[in-house]
Amino acid sequence: MKVDTYSLISFIILWGIPTFMIVRKYLKMNTNDKKIAINELRSHHFIFTTGFIVLGALFIHLGLIFTLSILKLIGFVFLTLGVFISILNKWNKNKNKGVLVKKIFKYTMIGITTFFLILLGFYYLIIRVGQGEFFQYDNGVTIELYNSSKQEIKDLNFFFSFYSNYDVLQDLGNIDKLEPGETTSIYSRHINGTGNDRSLYFQYHINKFEKQVDSLAYVASNKPSKVVVIIEITGTDNNGKLLFRAKGYEDVGGQFEYDLTSTRE
Repeated sequence: MKVDTYSLISFIILWGIPTFMIVRKYLKMNTNDKKIAINELRSHHFIFTTGFIVLGALFIHLGLIFTLSILKLIGFVFLTLGVFISILNKWNKNKNKGVLVKKIFKYTMIGITTFFLILLGFYYLIIRVGQGEFFQYDNGVTIELYNSSKQEIKDLNFFFSFYSNYDVLQDLGNIDKLEPGETTSIYSRHINGTGNDRSLYFQYHINKFEKQVDSLAYVASNKPSKVVVIIEITGTDNNGKLLFRAKGYEDVGGQFEYDLTSTRE
């Protein structure tokens, strides 16, 4: 999983220093104060207010570091619930409501929390099923290649472009050489938000003077977050064009699979 170094450093500073200070303060407390502190941390009031807010901020920060939308969503839900419950709790105290109102408030909050957690579970399940085997890959562009042929493959270039002109919108990188039986990959964390109806292409030489451009994936989204393509190169045809099969995932169309190992023979 790709991690931004500067984000990781900021995470360590923002969360490490306060944690260190709190632990240090706790260790200096006497036994009675430690029991009071532990009981406060275990109370429903702390868990559903301050606890939710801190947990939400933590998940959001982790989501930013690892570029995982699911962590950001979890963090947003906890943060929103924590703030909402804190406001209602403050209002409840100021109004001096009775025991019945407090019970209604308590069970309402439990119901809202349960609803959001179930909703979050369904969201995760939908994403998991929709992406299938490609769920394990990070957001961004992942290209994996396996050379199952008996020949060396050279000079592959991958890029986003429009079909009409093949002008490079985003260069994703090159593979200089791929030996028989070798596997390699290219990963780009960011996808430039430049126009929709673009495609992911790769370009290679079919002879000393001519190049071939093949489409790997059509990307309809203007701001795609995840594109995965797994390619198995099986050889070349009589004209030097690559024979390959590919499968993958992109945001709008979902999973795809095609086979160009026979149509070019």
